[in-house]
Amino acid sequence: MTTEPTPAITVVAAIIRGEDGRICISKRPDNKHQGGRWEFPGGKVEQGEALDEALARELEEELGMTGATSSPFMTIAHQYDDLHVTLHFRDVCAWQGEPQGREGQRVQWFLPDALSDLRFPAANQPVVNAIQLPEQLVVAPEDITLHELLAGIDRLNGEQQGLYLRQWSDHAEVAAVVTQCQQRGVKVWLRAVDTQSVATAKALGVFALHFPGRTLARLDERPAFDGIISAAVHDQVARDKASNLGLDMALVSPVLPTPTHPGKPALGWPQAALLMKGAPLACYALGGVTPGDLVSARDHGAVGVAGIRAFWP
Repeated sequence: MTTEPTPAITVVAAIIRGEDGRICISKRPDNKHQGGRWEFPGGKVEQGEALDEALARELEEELGMTGATSSPFMTIAHQYDDLHVTLHFRDVCAWQGEPQGREGQRVQWFLPDALSDLRFPAANQPVVNAIQLPEQLVVAPEDITLHELLAGIDRLNGEQQGLYLRQWSDHAEVAAVVTQCQQRGVKVWLRAVDTQSVATAKALGVFALHFPGRTLARLDERPAFDGIISAAVHDQVARDKASNLGLDMALVSPVLPTPTHPGKPALGWPQAALLMKGAPLACYALGGVTPGDLVSARDHGAVGVAGIRAFWP
């Protein structure tokens, strides 16, 4: 007996951001696949059609938006029971016309944080998480004082930059850093150093918890933490484990050679892209990159860039 291959399609979808930071989404008609759920507007890519052209066509057909231009944001491969879908999510940079449902669908603008309370198709969930993330993750240098760290936080832009606290031991100092970040609107990643890290992260109210490679290897299930959970990914084994555990994010490294690890082989952009594209994880490119590499990083499947010296204000 032969098994029929699962149908496969390529879809392009839009991240439409208003000037006030809200995101425009639509609700799928009840008679469609995944009907009744919210979605990012878009549709099937026709054979031979470029992704930006397909999205511009879909937005005009669905929402009456004309002249839409877009750039890569995130690519996800998802297997439903009856369908394999490759979704290319793109940031819509400019358009003309006010989005409105031309096919009778409901269209509404939401703040990014509110998207988590809505029902989306399963393949969209990683993007819902990714939209809430800053485009840069600033890794706090290890050789600075608490005073220097707090002063640096004051210079961060909370809309574009998050802070990863990689080294910490003094609970009071960590609490001071988290408080300072919350006052400045800066999201905080805390490194999971032992089994008590989850409880510490919960008590401090941090945005995200990051698991280095060795800590990730010891995990058997997703930790009981309601915030974003990220992991260090250096190879396919780590990527698959982070994906299978249902984690939200990955720091993929080292993308390029770094002065802090001379002689250590770098992945290079092509190999990094194999780890980042298609993963149900919001991936950040780390290692040898700068804030100016964001466009290249997104072209290769990352949603953001991360680093220490090139990012520290």
